[in-house]
Amino acid sequence: MSGYCKLIVGVDQVALLRASRNAREPDPVLFALQAEFAGADGIRAHLRIDRRHVIEEDIELLNRQVKTEFYLQVSPHQDIIHLVNGLRPHNLILAPERREEKATENGLDVALLHRELAAIIRNIDERQTRVFLMVDPQLDQVKAAAKLKVFGLALNVRDLVVDQRSIVFQKKFDAISDAVRLTRKYGMDVHLINGIEAKAIPHLLKLQGVSALHMGHPLVARSLQVGVSDAVRFYNDLIRSASPG
Repeated sequence: MSGYCKLIVGVDQVALLRASRNAREPDPVLFALQAEFAGADGIRAHLRIDRRHVIEEDIELLNRQVKTEFYLQVSPHQDIIHLVNGLRPHNLILAPERREEKATENGLDVALLHRELAAIIRNIDERQTRVFLMVDPQLDQVKAAAKLKVFGLALNVRDLVVDQRSIVFQKKFDAISDAVRLTRKYGMDVHLINGIEAKAIPHLLKLQGVSALHMGHPLVARSLQVGVSDAVRFYNDLIRSASPG
């Protein structure tokens, strides 16, 4: 990797804690602004179909108040077009979701959904909003995504095993590395997303061409122990110390 790798902070778990008590706190918008003030390079929020945690009011406030970059994550269905073109977020991440999952587990099957995705992307004003697709690190998915001419890919690294001595780790790491390389070859931006823990960061930042890491649950969990600012600084310091050069 060359250049600076950005830290994008996810606030879904903050909203989930709020929803667990049907309360007004903790406030994911306040959390986001504190994270941004502490050095986060962007904020991500997932507006699920069932609105189980993040709600429209959160999205509207985040879109207005985040000063760095706001990433709105939604599932690809026609109803989002009006929402996205009305809000005009800096970035849009299209990702799959299933009602029974606790968190997003897999990437989009871009090849299977090519026609549906093309119809949605065609109707989004890409002069205002950069479109990312969340995909698993598989070369056929990267190739299918490149045909849609999106700005970038959010590669799902949820299944990465961090034990370097494991054959499974090396196989999965090589798959991610190949996907990153091909994504860059097609001229798309590369973000890594989903379940990234602190111990995985030094390995992931060995990859050449990664623009950003998305940190959600681990960063929120750490913030409960040390505060939002210290949690953001911890991950920013880790990213910078692990980055070559």
